[in-house]
Amino acid sequence: MGRRRIAVVPAYNEEPTVAAVLERLYPMVDELVVVDDGSVDGTRKVIEAWLPGHPAARLLAFEANRGMSAAYYEAFSHLGERLSAGDLDADDLVFTVDADGQHELAVLNELCDQAGRERLDALLVRRDLSTYPRYKQAGNGLLSAWASLWAGHRLLDVESGYRVFRLGALVDALGYYRGYKYSETVEVAVVLCRLGYRVRNDVLVPVPVYRSRTRLVDAAIDAAMIPVAAGRVLTRRRRRGRRAQPVS
Repeated sequence: MGRRRIAVVPAYNEEPTVAAVLERLYPMVDELVVVDDGSVDGTRKVIEAWLPGHPAARLLAFEANRGMSAAYYEAFSHLGERLSAGDLDADDLVFTVDADGQHELAVLNELCDQAGRERLDALLVRRDLSTYPRYKQAGNGLLSAWASLWAGHRLLDVESGYRVFRLGALVDALGYYRGYKYSETVEVAVVLCRLGYRVRNDVLVPVPVYRSRTRLVDAAIDAAMIPVAAGRVLTRRRRRGRRAQPVS
């Protein structure tokens, strides 16, 4: 049996688009996990209406909004538990896809093939931001440069939520971060690089629809959490190194 493909889709107030995204994504993967992040519109009803007839899809739901990072952490922890139980394999692939239609699903199979061919632990898509406002492009560039400094690896679009992970690497990274608001994307990228995993962030993919909910305060939070995430990896490695030293 080959690598299974598992898609994780966080959704918050995406009533107009979520069903179409799920319907298109479903035949491309072996399993689909959608997380309703306490939506206050009809998103959960739309998802619940879509679920019948899609036996390989499941819904995780929060009663109140907890943020994108919490939604991802919930789904990844769920997959980690299944990995520990032997239900999933460390080499299975986890895709993260937004529910608002901004990720180009036409390239998903190519991304999967590339991740397998190059034996990557994480392929973080580099979005073509040429249609984005200039201030968004500049902010993304500055944040990516800051993340590269702390990751010890060049990152070109650290805020991208369109990603392919090897499950074993992703679960390992969960021990070093949780994420706050939108910081999950930047933290996991830095953590994986610092842990020595094989990471690419230079595969350019067009963005069919421009949508952005992040604000200046979210960028500030991301910038602050980047060195925190790197620091956790470095600190724990030092502690393990000290414990591993023989007693004279």
